Amino acid sequence: MKTFLFLFACSIFIFGCGSQPVPEWKNVSFNNLESYKTNYLNGRVKIAELHFDKAIEEIKKSGDLEILSTAYLTKYAVSVAVLEDFDDGDYLRIESVQQNPGSRTYYNFLKGFFDKVDKGLLPSRYRDVLNAFRDGKEKDMEQAVISIEDPLSKLIAAGLLVRHYKYSEVILKAAADTASVNGWKNAHLAYLEKLQALYEAGKETGKAANIQKKIQLIRN
Repeated sequence: MKTFLFLFACSIFIFGCGSQPVPEWKNVSFNNLESYKTNYLNGRVKIAELHFDKAIEEIKKSGDLEILSTAYLTKYAVSVAVLEDFDDGDYLRIESVQQNPGSRTYYNFLKGFFDKVDKGLLPSRYRDVLNAFRDGKEKDMEQAVISIEDPLSKLIAAGLLVRHYKYSEVILKAAADTASVNGWKNAHLAYLEKLQALYEAGKETGKAANIQKKIQLIRN
């Protein structure tokens, strides 16, 4: 995730190293996008949306469609991380006007179009995951996801695995633990609920009941 945002961050900060100050819209949009991610993952959805809308408002001042598409793809990635669907209409409208191979690659990745992902343009931290997804071997996919160091990137990859492949207790626990350590309540609950459903499907009623109790304690 951080790798994908490198372009966005660079466009904000690198050109401020000279004598010219960084334009305010760049600082404001970047900070609001970061606040969006944190708040959404924590479950403060309304506050998160306010920050995202402010980021979009600032980016639109520049007319930079590449950064604008990056912002929307960032939002979609957070949705994947918390096991939610996303409406890709805004990104597709931008792409109809201005195409960018890197953005299209990341979009294809988030949509699960793994055969259409240009591996060379995908952030490096996802490349082992992409290889494993293409091979479709459960243990290799789990290991590739768990090996990702960046916590949000790990949750994005876990979300893709859960959505598009057979998943196990191992990956759900790893994702739930990652969310827990980072205090991301929204993400933590999403994976606990999926884990509860997995136990219920496997007739492991005791484990399912225990997870339900944990969810209630966290939510209330």
